[in-house]
Amino acid sequence: MYYPSNKLDDNSRVWIYQANREFTIDEQVEIAHELTTFITNWTAHQKDLKASFEILLNRFIAIMVDESNIGATGCSIDKCLHFIQKLEQKYKIILTDRLLLAYKENDEIKTLPKNVFEESLQSGKLNADTIVFNNLISKKSELQSAWQVPIKNSWHSIMLKP
Repeated sequence: MYYPSNKLDDNSRVWIYQANREFTIDEQVEIAHELTTFITNWTAHQKDLKASFEILLNRFIAIMVDESNIGATGCSIDKCLHFIQKLEQKYKIILTDRLLLAYKENDEIKTLPKNVFEESLQSGKLNADTIVFNNLISKKSELQSAWQVPIKNSWHSIMLKP
């Protein structure tokens, strides 16, 4: 069952899908419609999930589930992933590549493959204060506190020179 994201508990589970490019305005409208339809019908063991989504910064899809009554199950998570993969095919975008890392440079969002990202850290192009997107967050509340953070405050810090 679709709920506006501001009506979901801050402890709601969240999955972030990062696109390899910005969505166009038309794509955002279409994707929002498709997400609303998917989430309205999303279930776990034939029970409606209390869920929502946000399209963030024209490039990220955050899907949220309030698991206080009914939790997402393996099958329902698989349904979501298959839906995301259909979006990838339809819009010719990449949303599931966890080795494509996003960061901010002069308020512009850029992405690099993990190995190039790491090389950029080693060369000094990026540093511990570079803002990155920690797409491994797991709770809605972390969207505000732990999603856009300096490398030194993210899992990305494992790539910093000792």
